[in-house]
Amino acid sequence: MSELIVERLSRLRITSQTEVTPHRFLYQWDGKPCFARGELVALTGKAKSGKTYMASILMALAETSPVMGLSRLLGDTEDPLTPLSVLWIDTEQSEDSTKEILCTRLATMMGHAPDDTRFAVYNLRQENWQNRLELVEATITIHKPDLVIFDGIRDVVGDINDYQQAQNVLTKLLSIASWSDACIVCVLHQNKAIEDKTLRGALGTELQNKSFETYECAKDPETHLITVRQTATRKYDIAAKLTFTVDNDGLPVPSMAVTSAAKPSFTPIYDISPLNPAYLTPQGKIDHAKLFGYILQDGKRMMWLQLKAVVMKVANIRSFSFADTVIKEAYINGVIRYVEDHLQNKLYEYVSPQTEIF
Repeated sequence: MSELIVERLSRLRITSQTEVTPHRFLYQWDGKPCFARGELVALTGKAKSGKTYMASILMALAETSPVMGLSRLLGDTEDPLTPLSVLWIDTEQSEDSTKEILCTRLATMMGHAPDDTRFAVYNLRQENWQNRLELVEATITIHKPDLVIFDGIRDVVGDINDYQQAQNVLTKLLSIASWSDACIVCVLHQNKAIEDKTLRGALGTELQNKSFETYECAKDPETHLITVRQTATRKYDIAAKLTFTVDNDGLPVPSMAVTSAAKPSFTPIYDISPLNPAYLTPQGKIDHAKLFGYILQDGKRMMWLQLKAVVMKVANIRSFSFADTVIKEAYINGVIRYVEDHLQNKLYEYVSPQTEIF
């Protein structure tokens, strides 16, 4: 055996004394960490089952938290207002559809247009499948994202049932995830048969084997509710389900879980968590002056949806409606007010005790 092989094996060996970096996660769901850095995550489901909607929620979480029970998992020193860097690679939809999701759906969910310095979007549908994986690696090298949405991984192979191609692609993606320290979410369809929920082809088999977690999207044909649940994980089992519907504007909105058309079971998505005590009065009520003084400090202005997202994050509010009430109370009490920009968008700002109200 050559000395080079021995030296190489010594670098690869893991012992009880080996120092390794523990997993770090971008999000948490039902109190459990999920979407690990440096790993692949599979997002699957039948055609038109809500996979891209779920991907949109994950992308919105980069700046907005919580979203329907999911939230950012913040480190000890991380500023809760600092957004994640996101890369979205779309190989399936037209450029028009990609831009519509970016500029309408995501912008509405986040309360503002995505920041191009932190939000990179590429449509690779017109590229040959042989070139796409190289372009994916290049975009990750350029943008250094925290989260990658790869929609869809099927389009980097010529034959989805070619095991050699599947192995090569997944080996390459695992390597990219490791050196980039990004969480790469790979979107792939399930097989077409209704009862068959396995991921499509040899590529699906390899993705299932190599992924740190798998999440399944399913759409009820009668209620049109979309349900997302974790179906596999290497570490933290998550029993919770995320249930939402799509409104008339094509936006995902939280819904109640309906178990059958005849007998609905109304289970709120949101769990009950204690409010952040730093922004409460001695009587346990929201201290509007402290809360909005912190969020809108230094003359900062925000649109309603963005403000609501930050209020929920900072005050640890889990209910959309309660967050709306907090903002309305602050407005009625003169703690905040709105001004209009040149596009007639309403921007809310903090009214300090020294500010002249007019």
